[in-house]
Amino acid sequence: MLLRRAFRSILFVPGTRTELLSKAIATGADAIVLDLEDSVPLARKEEARASVSTVLARSSERLTFLRINHPRLGDLDKDLAALAPHDAQAIMVPKVEDARDLEELDARLAAHEHDTGLESDAISVLVVIESSVGLRNLFDTVSRTKRVRGAALATAEEGDFMCDIGGTWTATGEALTYARGKFVCDARAAKMTWLVDGAFMQLADERALECESRLARNFGFNGKVAVHPRQVQAINQAFSPTDAEVERAQKLIDAFRGAESQGRGAIQFQGMMVDCANVRWAEQILSITRR
Repeated sequence: MLLRRAFRSILFVPGTRTELLSKAIATGADAIVLDLEDSVPLARKEEARASVSTVLARSSERLTFLRINHPRLGDLDKDLAALAPHDAQAIMVPKVEDARDLEELDARLAAHEHDTGLESDAISVLVVIESSVGLRNLFDTVSRTKRVRGAALATAEEGDFMCDIGGTWTATGEALTYARGKFVCDARAAKMTWLVDGAFMQLADERALECESRLARNFGFNGKVAVHPRQVQAINQAFSPTDAEVERAQKLIDAFRGAESQGRGAIQFQGMMVDCANVRWAEQILSITRR
């Protein structure tokens, strides 16, 4: 099984436009999503599945997500037929509301793993929360199935989740304050690896994208969806520790370890009282930098 790590940026490529894949990879996006859902018209679903199947067959060195249509729509077998016989692929499931949405998918993936000689649960799943009931059930949903290793919150300005709560998008994110907080707590409690903030649709407003990305990171997300190549750089930067953060983290660890060797469990550091909890924060910063 390939290393499952957090991603800063996840860039979408429509299943009907797989010729854009090399350009997408060149942006520096940490992960790519090949889409069979919203960006593909109904009349072109089969074409998209064929194109995606070809790409996945030769993408064994890089973890690639496949966004399928909702499992209850009846096209699950057709969508999963695009999978290749390797573990460098993961499934993104839209509009998940409870664990029942994943039962058939889990069984189909288990059969695929058995038939292709892969380890059990080798193919990971990332669920997308796009409704209030989905958010309400998040912890139970992602805890029920072992292969679920991440979740995304659909925070787009006029997207499904915003419409469902009847909110109004603002650059400072008031309408999503509770949703982002609950999402992160539930996902962390369930030990998810991928905590992904949703798409930002205003392609020309890079400053607002930077603001929203930093806001999501402050809430505890470790990545964000990109819907256009021009968004990747800003997202990667927002979810990467700054030089000052890295320097402070290393100095804090050095100072604490020195004091610990002298039998002290809390010290003053740059005018702040710190203990082992602060060391955990510093170690997280350095681990992100190493990745």
